[in-house]
Amino acid sequence: MSEFYTELKALREERGIDLEEIHHRTKISFASLNAIENGQFSQLPHTYMRLFVKAYATEIGADAEETLSQLETFLGNKPAPPTPIKEEDQETPESPPLTESESADLSAPNRSAKNMRKDMVTGIILVAISIFAIYIIRVINAEEAAKAPMEYPSEFEEEGPITDQMLQNDYDVLTQSTQIMEAEAPYTLKLATAERVWYRSQSDTLSPAEAVLPIGDNRLIEFGDSLEILFKHTKGLNLYLNGLTLNSFDSSQNPVKISLSTVDKTVTIQHFTPKI
Repeated sequence: MSEFYTELKALREERGIDLEEIHHRTKISFASLNAIENGQFSQLPHTYMRLFVKAYATEIGADAEETLSQLETFLGNKPAPPTPIKEEDQETPESPPLTESESADLSAPNRSAKNMRKDMVTGIILVAISIFAIYIIRVINAEEAAKAPMEYPSEFEEEGPITDQMLQNDYDVLTQSTQIMEAEAPYTLKLATAERVWYRSQSDTLSPAEAVLPIGDNRLIEFGDSLEILFKHTKGLNLYLNGLTLNSFDSSQNPVKISLSTVDKTVTIQHFTPKI
């Protein structure tokens, strides 16, 4: 019997849906999509595993809830459904001849009410134990997941990066504005976003660092004399300098570079636009 993820891949190919089409509509990386179709779920970000699988199943027209149920079974979080036995595969064992006493017992009621109640109580206890065991397993899994560090899928090949060379070759400066920095030391810039965004920051004399800010997340960047930060876009992005909102930049789907200098007490903002 083939695994459920191979059936999903076969369904996608049968319906002529390309992975590139799914990638553009869901923003799931090609590496993650290939991992789903190859059953390599350990390579998916733990936090987004079920979300990625559900989105993939929906895009190819599969039953998303049934797919998630099959995923849980594959991961060992729930027992697999019993495989039906074909009638021709069943073998009826030959019964030994009954003795006279056994034949006489057949004429009496098969089971007493007391025995039936006993069996019912036993069955109820076994079901309760099974439910409790499943609950304990889920609690343990939830605790392990909580202890694990939050993982975010790295999508640099789709989300960025943007290099200085790319800015020079592919973009022009649309606008540039400078404002007075009113904050006082120590300096902290908070990033908060409602959209997933790639950015690169360089504070003081440290080396530049790239990162992806997930949806609904935030970051704190501390700096002394200067901070330069480049965003892939500023849709849904909010910046707070020492708790005060920086509202001098517009929401843009194009790159934006922000430079803060505590020496000059200035905030310089550059909006870029693609070259025509």
